Amino acid sequence: MSPQGSFLMISIKKSILWSCLAALLLSAAVLVMPASAQGPTIRSVTFYTVKPNRIGDFQAEVKEYNAIMAKAGSDRYSTIWTSLTGTREFARVQMYYKWADLDSTVGTDPKLKDQAADLTRISMRIIECTSSWHRDIDVIMPDYSLPDSGDEPTMIRVLVTHVRPEKFREYLDFQKNVVLPAIQKSGAKDYNFADKRFGEPGPVYVSVVGFNNWADLDAGVGAEKGLSKDDYKALVDKVHELIVSSNFILYRYQPDLSYLPAPAPAK
Repeated sequence: MSPQGSFLMISIKKSILWSCLAALLLSAAVLVMPASAQGPTIRSVTFYTVKPNRIGDFQAEVKEYNAIMAKAGSDRYSTIWTSLTGTREFARVQMYYKWADLDSTVGTDPKLKDQAADLTRISMRIIECTSSWHRDIDVIMPDYSLPDSGDEPTMIRVLVTHVRPEKFREYLDFQKNVVLPAIQKSGAKDYNFADKRFGEPGPVYVSVVGFNNWADLDAGVGAEKGLSKDDYKALVDKVHELIVSSNFILYRYQPDLSYLPAPAPAK
């Protein structure tokens, strides 16, 4: 999930070089993981800026869309989040195992053959409720993340960081060997670190940590909670040496607007 800002531009040649290099690095990282340990790592996030007078309509259309998907038994699951800081927006998150999965659409899904026309009409009504929308794609890096807890946190803090191209290896080492252990020490249940793909002039990473409520911020979340005040300050100072800029944004989970598998019956 990525709030936009003004960032240092890098030459086209460096951008192309970085994109190719990042793709190779991420491919290697995925290949070394045992197949049984791999969950979906490709994350598609569609951001909707909804017109203030159409928020109710937007929510109603999303619920109708999800109801049709559920009735058809579709496995095209998604979660929806609303921003609590920055620009007021809704974010729809979908996860994929492989890039080929993104080629599948509602119109080509055999399970939705009879519902495709209705879903297309609802999609158009959803877009009519918005003043703008855009899509980002991230690739989660499992070696830099906590295992998926299987639950959606109530709130998340999203950090989008533009890293200095010549410092990206040092930044990744620091994330793996300093930041992730601090996250683990904090007791966080939900944390993932991802490479933001496509359309960026240089290396951009997205860190997402889950927490329960605003009160959790009093003790800090993530690495801040896992470290002493002096150690956390040293961590922040080090990160500032490696990056161009970074930006935090908070989101709240919207279960009523999300479409997930039905809970397994209690045994």
